[in-house]
Amino acid sequence: MSEIDKRCAHLRRLQTSLIQEINALQESIREEEHEGVGNPLEMRRIIKSLQDALNNVNLELAKCPAED
Repeated sequence: MSEIDKRCAHLRRLQTSLIQEINALQESIREEEHEGVGNPLEMRRIIKSLQDALNNVNLELAKCPAED
């Protein structure tokens, strides 16, 4: 496996992890808002940060060859 292939595989795993974490946090916000507890503002900041990271990963993935 070439270095480019390794890098792209790592980026794909990172992308999957970021998407899962963003979805989990968004679900937590929905639950906390429904229950009236928690600090959704801070969680929204974290989600925004993760979304920014995901956008950067997506930009890098655009440079990768298509998956087989």
